[in-house]
Amino acid sequence: MTRFSSAYRLLGTEFSVADGDFSNLEIRRSENDDNFHFFFDTRANRLITDFVLDDRPRVATLCQVTLIKKDGTYSPRLRFWKKDKSSPQRRALEYTVTEDEVTKIIKATVDTSDGHQNVWKLIHFLQSFTEVDIPDDNFRAVTEDSTQLAGLLESSDRQTVLEAVRIALGGGLTEEDLLIVSNRKAQLAVFKRLLNDPDFFEAERVRREKRGPEAVWQDFFEENTWIFGYGLKLVACEPLDPEKLERITTGANIFTGAGKRADAVMRSKGYVSSLLFCEIKTHLKPLLEKIPYRQPDVYQVSTEVSGGVSQVQKTASKALMGISQVLHDLYEDDGTPTGIQFSAIRPRQALVIGSLDEFKTGGGVNPEKLSSFDLFRHSVQDVEIITFDELYERASFIVHDT
Repeated sequence: MTRFSSAYRLLGTEFSVADGDFSNLEIRRSENDDNFHFFFDTRANRLITDFVLDDRPRVATLCQVTLIKKDGTYSPRLRFWKKDKSSPQRRALEYTVTEDEVTKIIKATVDTSDGHQNVWKLIHFLQSFTEVDIPDDNFRAVTEDSTQLAGLLESSDRQTVLEAVRIALGGGLTEEDLLIVSNRKAQLAVFKRLLNDPDFFEAERVRREKRGPEAVWQDFFEENTWIFGYGLKLVACEPLDPEKLERITTGANIFTGAGKRADAVMRSKGYVSSLLFCEIKTHLKPLLEKIPYRQPDVYQVSTEVSGGVSQVQKTASKALMGISQVLHDLYEDDGTPTGIQFSAIRPRQALVIGSLDEFKTGGGVNPEKLSSFDLFRHSVQDVEIITFDELYERASFIVHDT
């Protein structure tokens, strides 16, 4: 990260939110204080301190953005102000206001109603940076009637609330349904923190008594097989073994004939099931090699990705090598039929690895890296390569759509 020179200020430090190209902006530190950071326009080669929200012939509405760096993240400080364009050299007028009931309440006000769309555009831009710490508390505005209803529900027992919701929805909602939905939302929050909070991930590793990050993810998905059941295919799936995702697939195995494991073996739900094998890596594994391959816009997938693809392909191939019939019956270890039949033709395979955050830069997503990765994974037959953040978004869609 380089420092910017004070000479850049001569080019102007304002950025038009309405028609400016946000992809040219990146974060750079102040030359005077390492804790203070600002945005820098890499195309225009200039420092940006103020974002123009509304620009009129005589008055412009601006938002000054300063980023305070602490513990590896940036906390934004916003200052809204009005600029008198009719006389740039005019000095600010100082005027003492008599204290009364109104002035005690209102210290100052800046009307941004004319540029309200650009205010939200700027906020969304700040939220796009994973390094910028934006409070993520959820708030909801409700009517007075809704507030009264919420109070009544809080004061009632669970069965009364459940019966009221069942009558309102006109369906057969059970207490188990509510527990499933609430638990999945809670586990989804854990999934998000495992992805984005290294300290939380390490605490979970210690709590679960696991040696490495892959074991943490394996344990988490064992507890939440519903994430794989929908997230991998958006088709209803369940573990082949209700007790465990990870299975030995060759040797003393669930099919036939030494010691090859798959991180997850799933089956689609239906009269005849199809199989899905999955290898689980970690969200920290790289998706691409760091150095471009010969041409500056061509990137190779990492050895972790190519190796993971080969691993799951080999697992599926060896697991089904001894199965000659198209339909195969599944049995318990003692020979008891399970009543499950599955198709042994071209089982699907999946590799869960890395995160698309790898392609983010200060000004947005690097299109060359993203396209190199997407072109590769769409060219691999039978194996779906999905990143951890994509798996989270699919699971989030399922939970919030229920």
